[in-house]
This record gives sequence, C-alpha cells and structure tokens, in this order.
Amino acid sequence: MKRLLLLLPLLLASCGSAPEQPGKPVDEPLKLETEAGRTAYDLEHPEEAAEKYRAALERAQARDDLEQIGTLGYDLAVAELQANAPDRALSTARTTRTELERRGAKPFPALTLVEATALYRTGATAEADATAARAEAAGDAEASARATFLRGLIADERGDEQALTAAAEKLRGAGKPALQADGAELAARVALRRGDAKLASQEATRAEALRRETLDYRGLARVLAVGAEAAKQAGDRKSAADLFWRAGRSAAAQGDVKVARLWLRQAASLAPNQPVGNAAKDLLANLDGGK
Repeated sequence: MKRLLLLLPLLLASCGSAPEQPGKPVDEPLKLETEAGRTAYDLEHPEEAAEKYRAALERAQARDDLEQIGTLGYDLAVAELQANAPDRALSTARTTRTELERRGAKPFPALTLVEATALYRTGATAEADATAARAEAAGDAEASARATFLRGLIADERGDEQALTAAAEKLRGAGKPALQADGAELAARVALRRGDAKLASQEATRAEALRRETLDYRGLARVLAVGAEAAKQAGDRKSAADLFWRAGRSAAAQGDVKVARLWLRQAASLAPNQPVGNAAKDLLANLDGGK
C-alpha cells in the first residue's frame, strides 16, 4: 500500500492538562487557554486547538512548570497532527522531549508515539519505525498497541509481510474497539499481501464498522481504501470504484485534500462515464478549484 493510504488517526484520544493541586493558586490564563484548546479539539477545529494549546504552553514555559510543559507540548503536537501539519507536530514533539530529557524527566510513551507518527507522516520511515519501537517497549499498554499498529503500517509499506503479520498477530483479540479496528486493518493488509481478496474485504469491512463506531473518521477513510484495493484485486471494478469514491469523499470532508484526490482519481478511472466515476470527477473539480 502506498503512503497516501496510511494517514494515522490521532493516536490517543485524550488531550488534557495536568490535574490541579488542592490548596494551590490556579493559573487562570493557563487553565482557560487549555480548556479552550480542549473544546476546540473536541469540536474538530484542530487549527484553533493548536493556537490555544500554543498559548497555554507559552504560559507554562513562563511559569517554568515542567509537568505542564510536557503535557501541553503533547497536546499541541496532537492538534498539529490533526491539522495536517506533521512538520510542526514533529518539531513540537522533539522540543518537548528534549526539554524533558534535559531536565531529568523521562518522556512519556504517548509523546514518543506522537513523535513516531509525525516522523512517519513526514516520510522518515526508518526513524519512525525506530521511534515507534521505543514506544512499543515503554510499558504503556495502549501506547504500545498503537505503536505496534504504526510499525505494521510501516512493514506493509516496505513489503515486509513477516513483520506485518507479526504486528497483526499482536493485535489479534485486542479488547478496545479502536485497537480491534487496528488489528482488523492489519489483518486486511496481510490478506491483500497473500492475494486473499475475500478475507481482505471481510477484515476491511469489520475495521470500517469499528472505525465508525469509535468516531475515527481518518481511519475510516483509510480502511475504505483498503477495502477498495481488495475489491480491485478481486476484479470487482464497480465495488472498488464505489469504495474509492467513499474514501475520497470522507478524506475531502476532513481536509485531507491530497489523499482525497488520489482516491477520487482511482474511482474515476475505474468507473469512467458511470455515476460513481462522474461523482468522483465532479468532486475532484471542486477540490481543484474548477480546474
């Protein structure tokens, strides 16, 4: 699968600040900016969330509060990833990690995982895999599982079926629906590698339902494209075109214009002069500003 198919969802759902300590004065500006960032994030306004988290982080730096610097640096990097700004997310994650290490604090696994994801999305695959391996071994169960998923995606891109299969097996039977979706997606990718289009379609459909249930719409768009690849492998051009159209439309609605264009072009080429192909061409024209 191409990198265009591998945009990760936000890895850990909870952005938040360090808890207040009873009896101590509250820094109201920091609290308000943090709460505003969380609200904007929850409302799917990642650019606004990043702006608020950046202001809160500056306040935490002014008060030289290492715990808040670590937490808000993570929050900001997550928001920047969601806003399709992996370069900024990588810079934020690295700066935060460096300060924690310089001051004798161990970076927490979620921050390492965000750094790995940002590296991956900027194309630094080898470094992303090495960083994800650190998150995988850090002892936090959810961060470890999400790191396994990322390493599975990297293995798939490299054509390393053995490593991809190992990652899929690690996630088999995962408890949380989000992790079940990760496992199903990797299983679909393994089946595609083995030429088992039927199983790939079944696993992609299972992952699709779980992504929708967990509100992971980025992951949903990606797994729709995986299902499209399975249909294409099976020779079902009609279903493949429909799935690529749905993946492209979902990605476009989320602002992932680059990947949306690629999926929509697939739909248009698989179903020329057909309703779904025409719909894909119309949306492409809108994304291209009528060009």
